[in-house]
Amino acid sequence: MRDEADIANSLGIAFKAAVHQTAFENPGEHTIRRLTTIVAADLAAYSRLMAIDEEGVVSRMSAVWADVVDPLIENAGGRVVKTMGDGFLAEFSSPVEAVRASLAIQDAMADRDAERPEDERLCFRMGIHVGDVVAVDDDILGDAVNVAARLETISPVGGLCLSRTARDQVKNRLDITLKPTGELRVKNLPEPIEAWVLGQGSIVQLVSSIEILPVVVVMPFDEIGSEDEFFADGVVDEITNALSRVGEISVIARQSAFSFKGRVVDVRAVGRELGARYVVTGAIRRSGKRVRLSVQLASAITGANLWSQRYDDDLEDLFDLQDRIASHVVGAVSPSIRASEIAAARAVSPMDRKAHQLYMSAFPHFWAHRREENERAIELLSSAMALDLGDFRSQALRAWAYAQQATYMWSETPLVSRRKAQEDAEAALLLAGDHATSLVAIAAALGMTGLDHERSGQLLEHALELDPNSAWGWMRLGWNHVYREEVKTGLAAFDRAEELSPRDPFLFNIHFGRGYAYGQIGEFENAIRLVKLGLTAGPGVTWAYRDLASFCANADRREEADEAVAALMRSYPGLTIKRVIDSMPPATHSRHHGFLEGLRRAGVPDA
Repeated sequence: MRDEADIANSLGIAFKAAVHQTAFENPGEHTIRRLTTIVAADLAAYSRLMAIDEEGVVSRMSAVWADVVDPLIENAGGRVVKTMGDGFLAEFSSPVEAVRASLAIQDAMADRDAERPEDERLCFRMGIHVGDVVAVDDDILGDAVNVAARLETISPVGGLCLSRTARDQVKNRLDITLKPTGELRVKNLPEPIEAWVLGQGSIVQLVSSIEILPVVVVMPFDEIGSEDEFFADGVVDEITNALSRVGEISVIARQSAFSFKGRVVDVRAVGRELGARYVVTGAIRRSGKRVRLSVQLASAITGANLWSQRYDDDLEDLFDLQDRIASHVVGAVSPSIRASEIAAARAVSPMDRKAHQLYMSAFPHFWAHRREENERAIELLSSAMALDLGDFRSQALRAWAYAQQATYMWSETPLVSRRKAQEDAEAALLLAGDHATSLVAIAAALGMTGLDHERSGQLLEHALELDPNSAWGWMRLGWNHVYREEVKTGLAAFDRAEELSPRDPFLFNIHFGRGYAYGQIGEFENAIRLVKLGLTAGPGVTWAYRDLASFCANADRREEADEAVAALMRSYPGLTIKRVIDSMPPATHSRHHGFLEGLRRAGVPDA
């Protein structure tokens, strides 16, 4: 019966549109205005799911309508206004019953798919709003419907997003914990709105209306020189698990990948069948205690090889070796995918870029560590946030960019930049949940603005628990230890960052961090060597001449100190010690008198 209704609905679209327009222009006997509670729901990742198994998804959704949505809404005294292939619009007379029914639907959906791989589950996003609507026949129209629909786009997957009016109606009547998002500017609505989110299982992680994350599949590796494939399968499992911790990547479940085991298939065919954009393949060769791994990353769209590497190791401890291999592979695959996504985003006309593409496009400007490039990164991230109000990733990265603006003396008003960094960081933290990359950015912003290095360190440690192979996480942890004068642990963290990503675009800042650490303990020769190494890796990063000038002066290398100060003054005319202090984290410059004294000895005036 639903198929017939859908057909009739499709045939009547033009007629309904005319009726709706007439209803707004000339409200009459067929229209009724009323206050109601609207629930807008949409299936997350619908396009990807349909691409993987169209018939299966259609069949499963038919069962969802019959077994879950219709009966639960009806039992709560609501009605389904209309359904689409991937969502529905419902209304209730009671906000409390609307929330109860929505939670029951989300719980039922989670239970139905609990045994399925995570990337195959059917999950709704839901937006709930209380407002005035115009009822035309069986349909409802008005701004209130638009608000509910926009709230749905910033809802957590498997959770709810409520407007202020909806939240006020239920806050003392239901035992649920809602987290505020603050004021949000919503597309197609003239004024900002306040929203509250509730995540599935009490975990609030806002999944915004960003495009689907890049999907990667790790195929079964061939094992050569051994009758069993136990070791190779274990390596694939470790790589799959490690990649799944990277917040910027979606990973196809092992079960789906292993359905290809023993088959010779083109990576493009794998991509089409599994909905993946990237495919990791590999082979393991064993000879006695020696192990050689060859691994490749290819585009599932073009078939082109994006990265390849060979690893040689000794088979002493099986599990330890599997962990090491997985760590090396993920440390290279993740940046390679990021580079490919950046290239794809930048190939799109700037006027046509969506939020995710704007976010990716910001990275090269962000890590260039030059004033005008950092400003461009902030512009791109702000544009992404304007398109997608739930884009906590862009807000977290913008917080880091504002912190750079203050710390690297690119702002005429560093205190304002510092405040913006802190505001963005706190707002993004409300929504970031367990998104490791965003937690690193938030921690960096809080650490560089310098009010609470302990809290920043805790965020970094949590991020590294989620994604132990985050080179940026280890880099920022190194700086965190340096800020706290914990040189030995700071140097170890920098070493781990470089080990994971030896060609990282932030490699120069790893060298600078090591240099600053050695400068703290008076090993100025090492400090000078490392800052120069960083300047070679990032030749446009002129703020680092600040460090070089101080270390050279403290090492009594007068001529080099003069050269460093001259280079510094070319980029920062009129630079004074006061401006340096204003740019540094407040909890840092008070401890590191030797650094400031070195700048004075190098010839930087106090004021």
